[in-house]
Amino acid sequence: MLCLAFIAQTAFSQLTLTPKIGVENSKTLVSVDNSKFFAPISSQFSPQLGIRLDYQFKKGHGVFAGFSTSNSTTGFNFSNPESSLTDYYLSKPTTMFRLEGGYQFNTKPFYFKSSSSARKSASQKRSGCSSKQSSAKQGCGSYSRSTSHCEKKKSEVSKQKANKKIGFVRLQPQLGLAYIPSVKNDFASKVQGAQTNYTYNAGNWNTALISGMGFEFGKGKTRLFQLNLQYLKGIGNMDNTILTTQSGAKSVETSYASRASSWSLSFGFPISLAKKQPTAKNKTKQRNHCEQKMQSSCGGMRRI
Repeated sequence: MLCLAFIAQTAFSQLTLTPKIGVENSKTLVSVDNSKFFAPISSQFSPQLGIRLDYQFKKGHGVFAGFSTSNSTTGFNFSNPESSLTDYYLSKPTTMFRLEGGYQFNTKPFYFKSSSSARKSASQKRSGCSSKQSSAKQGCGSYSRSTSHCEKKKSEVSKQKANKKIGFVRLQPQLGLAYIPSVKNDFASKVQGAQTNYTYNAGNWNTALISGMGFEFGKGKTRLFQLNLQYLKGIGNMDNTILTTQSGAKSVETSYASRASSWSLSFGFPISLAKKQPTAKNKTKQRNHCEQKMQSSCGGMRRI
């Protein structure tokens, strides 16, 4: 039980939840009786909502899973299959929910401002410390070793404080799959008076390949927001499908096929599920330990 609790706590500390909102630009192509694919409607924009859960490993890479809306299925409507290539009308895309999962790599942060100010501040502190150190060396021979350790700790703290004010961006290339659990039937029909109207659900994919690039912006150690550009290509349920109708005393078979792809741009706020560590207390303890070591090395000399 203790091992399971430790594993669960470790996994929990690496999780990030990101609600997303954005826009999707989908494109659907149709082919009738193995003709050349054509776009019955130009690319169309639609709002997109989603949420994602990321698990990051120590080396910067990790896995993600989530869901979002999808608007690539378009109704291709006609009354006569034999003339559907030219005589048709379209209905609005249907909003569906898709599951997403895959692999993501997180690069090291690229800072917008160089850390020269941090190095300058640290060098000034070291020069001040060394000037005081030279005067104290006359009364204490072992003082230089202890102050070098404390000097290093102070420079690291000063760099961390300076980096808290610097903005950064981190690249997040990703690759994965999308899945729609319950897709529509390829064909639907409706009788109006003495006429039967047919609907071919073009772009009715159930699995798709997704790839993209994320941009995570932050300041210091704080992750502020993410921009994610994603490309989707439908690969499942995209084969030819046959519609059989009656024309007089004979049956007519008409084949239909479609292709679907989309670009999406989303904006999200990452919510870290990690427990905050008491770093400030640890730093205070380190400084107190450093000061005590300096005093003991110099036989109770006055702290500089």
